Amino acid sequence: MVHKNFLLRLAALLATGFLLLAAILPDARTSVSLLPTPRVTRSSSSSSGAAATAGAAATKAAAAAAAIKATVTPPSRVAASDASAAITEYASRVLGITVTVKKAGGVTGEITRSLAQSPTGSKGQASAVSVAGVSYGATLSNGAATLSYGKGTISGDVTIDVQGGALGVYSLVVSNTGTLNADSAFTLAKNTFPGLKDFSYTSYTVEKGYAWYAKSAVTTVDPKTKKVVTMAQAVILYVLPGTSGKASVSATVGRGNFASALQPPK
Repeated sequence: MVHKNFLLRLAALLATGFLLLAAILPDARTSVSLLPTPRVTRSSSSSSGAAATAGAAATKAAAAAAAIKATVTPPSRVAASDASAAITEYASRVLGITVTVKKAGGVTGEITRSLAQSPTGSKGQASAVSVAGVSYGATLSNGAATLSYGKGTISGDVTIDVQGGALGVYSLVVSNTGTLNADSAFTLAKNTFPGLKDFSYTSYTVEKGYAWYAKSAVTTVDPKTKKVVTMAQAVILYVLPGTSGKASVSATVGRGNFASALQPPK
């Protein structure tokens, strides 16, 4: 009897255990389904590093652009009225002529290309522009001109300044009769620039046209002291025959410190 009762109790316990297990299993399945899904995340260090690299590149590019902008600055402008006054005053005081200025300002490539010069004159003009305190350029009614002065002191009086240390290049298109040779071309040059006709010139050979060189001394007013002084002067006259009875006649004159820019041709 005791044995029978033990078996009945054991069977009841097993049945209760199965019932409890059945009740627990749905919760277990639900708990498993509620677990967070594993997620693969990318490291933020790589993306932030790429952003930092792009930012640094942009900063460097901006700095480079700023540096270029600071280096490549536009040339300083000069007043057209100042340039015109200096060009006309020099023509009158030094060359003995009257010119009509169509457009004046700084020295530009367009004006420089309009000048008919010998290689010696061209070299002297470029040297003067690089060291002068001020350089002017102008398109004339019958040619072009450049004027550089102020290697040292500028008085502020254009009449005095243009007659002192300066280098002027005037290239004019003039009429001529007949075919030009060395003698007639020399006469044409002196007639074109009467202020330069009395100096002692020596002809020299150029690839095209005719050229003459003169070295002398002139009496003028020193821009610094405002006193009359004697200054060195060098002159190149150049004639390039053209067509239809026209010729380009140029005068390059260096005075004072600029006289040395026009060396005797070899």
